[in-house]
Amino acid sequence: MAKKFKEETVEANLLPVMNIMLLLIPALLLAMEVARMAAISVSPPKFAATADQKEDEKKDKPLNLKVFIMEDGYRVSASGQQAGAEAGKEADSTAPTLKLLKPGTQLDDFERYDYAGLEAKAKEYKTLFPKETVVTVSAENSIPMQSLMKTMDALRGSECKLAAATEEVPENCYFYQAIVEAGAG
Repeated sequence: MAKKFKEETVEANLLPVMNIMLLLIPALLLAMEVARMAAISVSPPKFAATADQKEDEKKDKPLNLKVFIMEDGYRVSASGQQAGAEAGKEADSTAPTLKLLKPGTQLDDFERYDYAGLEAKAKEYKTLFPKETVVTVSAENSIPMQSLMKTMDALRGSECKLAAATEEVPENCYFYQAIVEAGAG
């Protein structure tokens, strides 16, 4: 003989779920605000140019500033010409343009690079190309991330403070749009 089961109606208690959502919404909004303020502006490479950009490129030769971080210093090149190389040669050698500030130190000593010299070089290029804001940064595989970040800060300018992308860029900001390439030289 089969037993009969009683059907019971169970009411869903949504109050705990609603309380959690009520707490999560302000926390997520606050986290988004903090994350936006702490961001560094890095733009992806440009693949195609519009018709207006092509006309502008014909008028002005682009800077194409590239900084390569090596274990023994920086190699800086602009417009296909390595800084310090003889005219007409793309690259003088694999020797660095800016040598180490503290030669013979370990890679984890982040003050071994000449950040002030790199910033002075960036300022020099910025006076020649005032509209240019993009720099391509690449490093050898052994270079620590902290050295890469300090290099990007030096290229941006030590006095450069960009709070939001919508504000006007101050004059003391040099190259604040960094394109980071992996393993390029």
